[in-house]
Amino acid sequence: IDYNKLRYLITIDKRLNGNFSRLKGIIFDQEIISKIEKSFPVSDLTKQENFISLLYYFGLLTIQGEKRGKYLLTIPNLTILNLMYGYIRSGFEDVDIFKIDMWELSDMITNMAYDGNWKPFFKYLSEQIEKQTAIRDYLNGEKVVQGFLLAYLNVVDYYITQSETELNKGYSDIFMEPFVSKYSDLQYSYLIELKYISRSEYSEKKQQKKIQDAQEQLDQYMKSDRVKNSIGSTQLIKIILVYKGWELIYCEEAVGSNLEL
Repeated sequence: IDYNKLRYLITIDKRLNGNFSRLKGIIFDQEIISKIEKSFPVSDLTKQENFISLLYYFGLLTIQGEKRGKYLLTIPNLTILNLMYGYIRSGFEDVDIFKIDMWELSDMITNMAYDGNWKPFFKYLSEQIEKQTAIRDYLNGEKVVQGFLLAYLNVVDYYITQSETELNKGYSDIFMEPFVSKYSDLQYSYLIELKYISRSEYSEKKQQKKIQDAQEQLDQYMKSDRVKNSIGSTQLIKIILVYKGWELIYCEEAVGSNLEL
């Protein structure tokens, strides 16, 4: 299903409605517990209680099991997940909350993949968030910021971009696994650890602690067999990002990260 068919379910009068928030939550959590309505009138299509059922009937969600007397619905595969990331990007743009040059952004991801030039991508997004103030209200919490980044890291398919992947008894925030079966000449792969501090709770001491924790976690993740077996001949780069609310305040390569495994 393309975005044009979904638009009227998530926007009202050029504003995002509750269904967009629900869609965003599903993408970031990659699951939802819900009933599935067997039928409802066309006039009720946009109601939130029917929205999840529509996603299921569209094939965007699948039944994983049952939980708390309802269905546990999950996103069936990475193809559908990437499609949903596109809905998020289109939704923000459709209501003038966040518009960026996708051509320029895809060029930056190409430079990440082939030149190891990764920082411009994150700096560009950060600069656009600073300029386009409406998006800031949507970037509250580590999971939300992580999901936002994933939506834009998936503009092109050089990577099988994964979140909360189990790596060496830990869970990485973002693992950009190179899609080497499609792009055999890819040069770089990435592990990204994201840390979030609310604006009201920020301190320099907390920032330094977050950076230290991120370094230790990345060192742990890069030793996993999953990483070693999936990056092929690419060079792995580990990145630490620290956000103070919506603001990116630290964006650096982790110490000793530029290694071939």
